[in-house]
Amino acid sequence: MNKCNRTWIAFANRNRCRHADAILNLGFISWRMGRARFAIGDIVYLFMSDERYVRFKMVVTAEHQERQDKDYWVEKAPNDKTYKLELLEEYNGSQLAEAVLLQHGFKGGKSLEIPNCNNLQLINYIKSIF
Repeated sequence: MNKCNRTWIAFANRNRCRHADAILNLGFISWRMGRARFAIGDIVYLFMSDERYVRFKMVVTAEHQERQDKDYWVEKAPNDKTYKLELLEEYNGSQLAEAVLLQHGFKGGKSLEIPNCNNLQLINYIKSIF
């Protein structure tokens, strides 16, 4: 992996899309290009809105893709260009729950709206668990 690759934490909103189902069935999700400036090779940890913990470790494998996870959307899936995020690992323990993450620099609330790669305290903690 290139030293320039970054590690992100992103918020998967269950009210909009069944991300976990898509990941488990397809092995990937499509993520809207825009506010997040992912690059191929970046790692993205997904904080799941319904389960309230970081569950998936993904890698960005493609960009400027047509959305391929439309069947998993709760609302009408946007017809936009996306990144392809492929599953690397799934975590099922309790050390990445929201209450624990708050002790390691997790802000919650509005900080979840845009994927973040700058909270090194939090990202380093998540990396130590995966």
